[in-house]
Amino acid sequence: MAISFSYIAGGKMYIYLDGKTAELRSSVLESYAQTVKSTAERNEWKYSGTGAAFTGVYQPEMNAERASEVYSAVRCIGKHNGDILYSIDIDATNGIYRKCASAPMNDGIVLCSANVKYRDFDVSGDKIVTSARFGSESHIGIYDINTKSFVTYTDGHTQDVTPVFSKTDPSIIYYCSMGLPTSDLEENEERTRPMSYSEIVNDMYRSRGSALRGPSSLLSLDISSGSLYEMYSDERYDFIKPSSTSDGSLYYIKRPYSIGTERSPMGCLADIFMLPVRLVQALFGFLNVFSAKYSGKTLSRSDTKRKAEKDLIIEGNLINAERELKANERGGEKNPGIIPRSWELRKLSPDGTDSLVKAGVLAYRVNEKSGDIIVSNGSAILRIAPDGKEEKLLTAEKVSFIF
Repeated sequence: MAISFSYIAGGKMYIYLDGKTAELRSSVLESYAQTVKSTAERNEWKYSGTGAAFTGVYQPEMNAERASEVYSAVRCIGKHNGDILYSIDIDATNGIYRKCASAPMNDGIVLCSANVKYRDFDVSGDKIVTSARFGSESHIGIYDINTKSFVTYTDGHTQDVTPVFSKTDPSIIYYCSMGLPTSDLEENEERTRPMSYSEIVNDMYRSRGSALRGPSSLLSLDISSGSLYEMYSDERYDFIKPSSTSDGSLYYIKRPYSIGTERSPMGCLADIFMLPVRLVQALFGFLNVFSAKYSGKTLSRSDTKRKAEKDLIIEGNLINAERELKANERGGEKNPGIIPRSWELRKLSPDGTDSLVKAGVLAYRVNEKSGDIIVSNGSAILRIAPDGKEEKLLTAEKVSFIF
């Protein structure tokens, strides 16, 4: 049986078919990027050349190429009637688009708004369940492709993400929910007394966004009855990326919760005292890059590979790639990756049994037809056969989604 799946790596989407990989390009992104580039080329005279220097707006570091840089990141992939659906961020915009099999070079709009971001989604029949983000909050809603109607089902000061339909009952939705921080004082409440030192420190860290979110809980929502059931919740762990199968099983990833903890006053003081040192380090780093660019030599004789490059931010978690890779090698992994073994892909069976499928998983997909499970360990994409045998399919970094 042919092995075929789609995946997102580094913000781009790819398709894998029997050992061959091809990038799936977004015509929406390409059209936008071409428009931005044409505009930048027409306006280049405004900030470069003798005319700009004469008027005092000359910017030596700016050119049309830099001015036409576009940020983009594909977030999710799905299918509807044989067509590929995908959500993508393009600069400040976002939407879900359709790549038609009959016209692959002309992607159409499925769901797009100037004020809402639609990122995670799942398709069942002609309905799309998605997370709709308004500012810092995001909530679960269902979009009917035929009637073009959108109904929101969750609310509150939360981030509700990665919704999926149940394969046994499409009225049931599994999703993850994370609480957002709130200030001790209401925005319009006036202070009636001076703040203590500890309050000042804690308020400073809240303003810096140290408490980004609470731990992720896994919930089940029955939209037919409006009932909500908390399946997994623990202040020590995140329960993320649910996936349902037709036999009634539920797969998910369990990992330690490490985001959003409040910093102590002593930690804040340490940051304050280290500020001059970090400013000097930043200045030296800038001069080092400047010297390397214009003289071909760095200011430091040490190895140019910085320690910081060993540290990666993956889904908001700081991971030391080199350390985790060595730990997985020592743990006897056949195909070691950079994701910690504490990131566990687990299976909740219909009889209530909860079991470990594989440790060190960043993203996954269950193929019900073949019984295979396709997983990413942060360094490669692997195939786990029904008998448990593991096979490396390809090397792929920064894989955030597999479909």
